[in-house]
Amino acid sequence: MKLVIVETPAQAKRLSDTLGDGWRVESCSGMVRDLPADQLGIDLEADFRPHFTVVPSKGNLVRRLMKALRDCEAVYAATPPTREGEAMAWHMLALSPDVKDKLVYRVLLTALTPAAILAAFAAPHPLDMKLIEAHAGERIIDRLVGWSINAAARQTFGFKTVLTNDGMVALRLITERAAQHGAFTPETRWRANVDFKVDGMSFSAGVLNAKGTALAIRTTDQAAQLETLLKGGQFWVDKTGQTLKAHPTPAPLTLRGLIEITARDLALTPEHTLALIAALYDAGWITAPDAIVPPTLHEAAQTYIRREFGTEYLAAEPNIIAGIAPADVSRLPEALPGDGAAVYALVWKHFIAAHMPPAQDKLMGARILVGMTKDKPYPLELRSTAALLYFDGWQRVLPSDRQDVVLPILPEGAALQPANITVETVTSEAPTPFSEAGLVGALVDSGVSVSAAVAALTGLRTAGYVDGETSFSLTETGRTVAAYLAEHFGELTAPAFAREWAADLERIASGERQRVEVLRDFWQRFGGTLRPAPAVRAAAEHKPIVLRPAEGV
Repeated sequence: MKLVIVETPAQAKRLSDTLGDGWRVESCSGMVRDLPADQLGIDLEADFRPHFTVVPSKGNLVRRLMKALRDCEAVYAATPPTREGEAMAWHMLALSPDVKDKLVYRVLLTALTPAAILAAFAAPHPLDMKLIEAHAGERIIDRLVGWSINAAARQTFGFKTVLTNDGMVALRLITERAAQHGAFTPETRWRANVDFKVDGMSFSAGVLNAKGTALAIRTTDQAAQLETLLKGGQFWVDKTGQTLKAHPTPAPLTLRGLIEITARDLALTPEHTLALIAALYDAGWITAPDAIVPPTLHEAAQTYIRREFGTEYLAAEPNIIAGIAPADVSRLPEALPGDGAAVYALVWKHFIAAHMPPAQDKLMGARILVGMTKDKPYPLELRSTAALLYFDGWQRVLPSDRQDVVLPILPEGAALQPANITVETVTSEAPTPFSEAGLVGALVDSGVSVSAAVAALTGLRTAGYVDGETSFSLTETGRTVAAYLAEHFGELTAPAFAREWAADLERIASGERQRVEVLRDFWQRFGGTLRPAPAVRAAAEHKPIVLRPAEGV
């Protein structure tokens, strides 16, 4: 009997149906081991050796998995195709002394369709210890920072703080945005537009300086002078022209991009979007968000486009660097009720659009001059532009809500009569508070993974540090804790360090640096600031035997 380990029961059901007899599929429901909750769990004197223990709620699950490991002839780790998924499999295998006598394989499931499952099991490989090392390093730093700072904050404030490392960075980002808002001084400028009507067609032209750039009008008197000049002047067409403008092909949606779009278009929270993505993956509808999309799906998208729209709608160079894809391109979006169907439609449409050529607009423009007479123009010019769809390209499947606009025929030198002249104030706006999706994006820019960013936001809300339905603002407690972090742990909790640390993790994952080396550098830099409670000497760990890939399944 061959044993397969996946993350969720839904995944176990799909694999069991596909693999058939001779296979046993079990779910581990996430990490079965972690650092202990009641102590630091890191031996600072032994090169930061972690002491992982079984997660308290998973005792029965672990016993069942250990029995399955004893009874099997080979183990296939089909946990998520991520750094966390690699560590998820390793932690389970490290608990079993029987693993040393087993064949152990790693299987990367990009999707849960029968074809994708069979293809993955036909090409297994060993566990990647570099990814496991990177995940361990990340967990150790999270514990050192979180344990030390939360303990110090409890002693200072007298109440329990429950901040993760990512949550601290989120607090700093919210605080910085609030400071920008408070320090903002609005600027008032003026802009002018002139409306014309020619042959029954209305169009508008913006007033610019003689170089074709924005006017520098900063006072009421200057605005009044401009309005007087325009109302007393003559207008004529100086030059017209047209050109084509390409709208580049969009890339497939990433997890971050999907969170932003679903928040904007479907009013979904990041937590809800992540749950829907997990459900769609488990159901075999989409690829894993962090997986490399297989070439077969790109070929299927190109075949669909060629059949449905013609070769002119096939991009010469598809925008297919990364992103989420439909697991089966032939499963078309349907107008079904429920958020899941809407999210799938977004994934499908963006993936197909990524294989299509740029959309093109025909731009029409006119340069209009104004002056007392044609031989005495003011040091001003007016510009009017219009756009008409020339080739829809990728917008064939992702139509925009734009409206085509055309200009009337404007012979060069023709006089124009203004229908309306407007000089209005424009006041700059202060930076807005972070929305949920916006804060997730800012955390991702700081090196935090999407799932960790969403978890950090949930933690801040649960702890009562932030409030607001559509945007985040700090509560009084949140402001107190944020100020404490900035004063005592400023560099450590800053977004700049989060980006630096994320880059170090990638170097560990690629083998460029060793985990111990990175941790030593970290401790030399921040050990004086972080004074965690004494660690417990770590117990010896079992490590799985990682063998060659199977020659056949």
